[in-house]
Amino acid sequence: MIRLDRPSLTSAVVNLVSRWTPYLDAELHTLRELVRPGDVCVDVGSAAGVYSQALSCLAGPQGAVHSIEPLPFSHPVWSRVLGARRRPNVHQHTKALGAEPGQGAIRVPFGPYGPATSRAFLDWKTQNLGSTAEYLYHIDMLVDTDTLDGFVADVSPGRVDFVKIDVEGAELYVLHGGQRTIETRRPTMLIEIEARHTERYGYSPDEVVEWLTCRGYTMYAWRRGWRPAERVCVHSHNYLFRPSAGVSG
Repeated sequence: MIRLDRPSLTSAVVNLVSRWTPYLDAELHTLRELVRPGDVCVDVGSAAGVYSQALSCLAGPQGAVHSIEPLPFSHPVWSRVLGARRRPNVHQHTKALGAEPGQGAIRVPFGPYGPATSRAFLDWKTQNLGSTAEYLYHIDMLVDTDTLDGFVADVSPGRVDFVKIDVEGAELYVLHGGQRTIETRRPTMLIEIEARHTERYGYSPDEVVEWLTCRGYTMYAWRRGWRPAERVCVHSHNYLFRPSAGVSG
């Protein structure tokens, strides 16, 4: 009889929920195809740590997961259940990533039941509230900000293998701040891209795709397997970017 410890059991349950229900990203269970033991992973916008806990299991004790979340109070119950922050190969960083280092405001929307921290966004060069305009009100929280390049230089100057980005529309700014890392380290990337979020920053999803394809990346969407895709569509929120064959930094 096989006995699973709690981290392994949690990971198995998350993979099942991802694969067979709409409650978690369908792409979550595909990480086993993308991350190998010993990999260094960066989870930008980790929230409760769903991706961080999955990456932790796959990277193993020889790997590392850098979990980046600017709001330490977000999702307290699920953070405790998932337990990603307690895993020895997961390193928690309370900051936001963007195009410039320094400090910035995270705008947190509030509804009738309290803060919707999963919809919070970095208020940097925004033009409007975008996809959170329907909320009752917003509050701003001052947080430390860094660039992906600066962050990687500090915590993992030798390598970075996998980057997941989910920052409610500011994905292009995270890429701008990570240009050197992307062009030289060539990590595999899983990026949430939705027009309803990018609209608040005044750019389109196509600009994210163009920025990466110009740097030798190919985009894939999950359709019962990772299939090459040319454009972001309403049917998928998360897109895989891999360095194209024969292209190096």
